[in-house]
Amino acid sequence: MFYICTEQLKKQKMSKEKMYIRMCEAYRIAQASEPIEVDIEALRKCTPTYEGTTPEDLLSYIQDIEGDDEWYEENKDHFEDEGEAYQLIFDEWPEMEDFDDSRTKGAETWIEVGVPNEEYRRYGNWEMQATNSY
Repeated sequence: MFYICTEQLKKQKMSKEKMYIRMCEAYRIAQASEPIEVDIEALRKCTPTYEGTTPEDLLSYIQDIEGDDEWYEENKDHFEDEGEAYQLIFDEWPEMEDFDDSRTKGAETWIEVGVPNEEYRRYGNWEMQATNSY
């Protein structure tokens, strides 16, 4: 019985408040840089030495040296072109190109009920109270 009374109070309160709805849409854009050829033999001369044999090993090694200027300075001479070594540490963000854009294939859309609220900046200053999103 208490639950019913609470629901009735919510309905009465809602009928006196201003309510808002908004349509939302989400999409995804994926980008990638041009492929960078990795000189495995040069990596095997570097410090620390690359000893891997699988794609997962290479990924792990690259993640370990990412942004490491000291690795670059210590190992750049092992490469035909020191720019190759510099590219491997991703110290500068490479130029990226879109390779997938979900906006061209349709969108995920939903409706939200709520109220404008500046404290919810992450959600576009919107306090959602109900949605049909999954």
